[in-house]
Order: sequence, then C-alpha cells, then structure tokens
Amino acid sequence: MALKQHEIYSAGYDPLVLQGLARRSATRDAAFFVPHLTPVMHVLDCGCGPGGISVTLAALVPQGRVVGVDIEDRQLDMGRREAQQRGIGNVEFHHASLYALPFADESFDAVLAHAVLYHLAEPMNALRELWRILKPGGVIGLRDADFDGDVYYPAHEDVDRFWKLTMRVIEHNGGDPRFGRKQRRLLREAGFRNIAGSASSDAFGTLEMTAGYSRYFGGVFLNQHRELILNQQWVTDWELTAMQNALLDWGSNPDAFYARCRCEAVGWK
Repeated sequence: MALKQHEIYSAGYDPLVLQGLARRSATRDAAFFVPHLTPVMHVLDCGCGPGGISVTLAALVPQGRVVGVDIEDRQLDMGRREAQQRGIGNVEFHHASLYALPFADESFDAVLAHAVLYHLAEPMNALRELWRILKPGGVIGLRDADFDGDVYYPAHEDVDRFWKLTMRVIEHNGGDPRFGRKQRRLLREAGFRNIAGSASSDAFGTLEMTAGYSRYFGGVFLNQHRELILNQQWVTDWELTAMQNALLDWGSNPDAFYARCRCEAVGWK
C-alpha cells in the first residue's frame, strides 16, 4: 500500500489481512485487466501486498517482467518467497510510494493499481506519477471498492451501524470509501483516453469465509481503531462492543452472505 505520512492503511497488517491478500490472483482479482496484456509486457503492480497478483501476473507475461511495489516491507518479503516457491523468475519487489516511484519515465507497458487508490488522500497525484512511468500507448487498470455497492445478509441494526463506522474510519485515515465510482473521471482528468468502466464483487459465501471475515472486522479492525473511534466520540464503548458481538453472530449464521463491490476501469496513455 503506497501512503503518504498523514495516511493510514485502515485494514492494517494483521495475519488475517495478509492471508486474504496473499490469496489474490491476477486471473480472479484483475480479470478485467488481464485481456489487455501480452506475453512481452513490462508490468507494474501497485500496492502489491504479499504478491499474489504480482506473481500470477508474471506467469501471464513470460517474456516480460512484473515489478510489485509497496511501502510495507514484510509484505514484499512474502511476495519474494511466493515467487521463489513457485519458481517464477520474472517478478521483483521494491519498496516504493506511488507518489514518488523510483522508475524512469515511460518504463512500463502496463500498470495495475488494485485496491490501493481508494486509500490515498491524493489519488490524482498518484495517477500523474503512474502516467509518467507508463509508455505511450500503455494501459492502466484500476480496481477499487465502493462501499455503497456492498450487500450482506441477514441484516442487523448493529452491523449496519458498523459499516457506517468503517467508512468514517477510512475517511479519517485519508481514504475514500466511495472512490470506485469516480475512476473514469479521474483517469480522464489525469490524461488517459478510451476509458472503460466495469464492476465485479468479492464474495464471501461459505461459513468459513463469513466467520473469518467477521473475526477480522469484529476482533481486529474495531480493536485496532478503538482508541480513534472513542476519542472521536463516534460511538460509545458499549455501542462498539454491541457491534463486535453482532458481527461475530452474523459471521456464524449458516445463511450469512457478504459481497464487496469493486469498480474497475482501464484506460490508455
């Protein structure tokens, strides 16, 4: 995740988060972007995390190369180990911020920014930097959340309140939980052309997945931001505990379902 000093990656780096990020793959999480790749492309994966997407992208460009960048070194190390275990040699990982990439102008054929720009306070500055390092005719792909498109079942008042609280935390930390719908406009303003939007969802439709999701948000996310939430007086301690209990109950419900909306866009330089 590429962040400036005043920004915070709201999800944090708990093992539950890293496990989920490590399961990402290009064919699933960047399916909208993959058809625009050719085997010889030099690709940048922004906010690469533990490298699941980077490594699987590298397998799709066997005569090219993939560079994953992030500001969290533990995740970069995970990506290097994953590449070594899979025997993928055309991928590398670097510590870098999207606001100041250590690459020459016009050095990449394609750029992917998956679930990173909506955490940034200044996404346009990041897009200008991505424009700089992209070759003329190169393609950029964005995939970001838009919380208003999320769905879950069964409904519960305290879970509804939790999602509203989550959005306040992300906004306080410099992000935009409604960023996804704005991708086409921002790409156009950054100078990209022939921009096309799409959408898909990350779905949690088994008891194991919903239970894990509720454990993270109820047991990790809310505790991680508890001091902020209480200091800002967004809710009381009692209300926060009620939300945690409701989340855990929801996650263990055999009928539980959750889907996160992911808006997508591709454009060309």
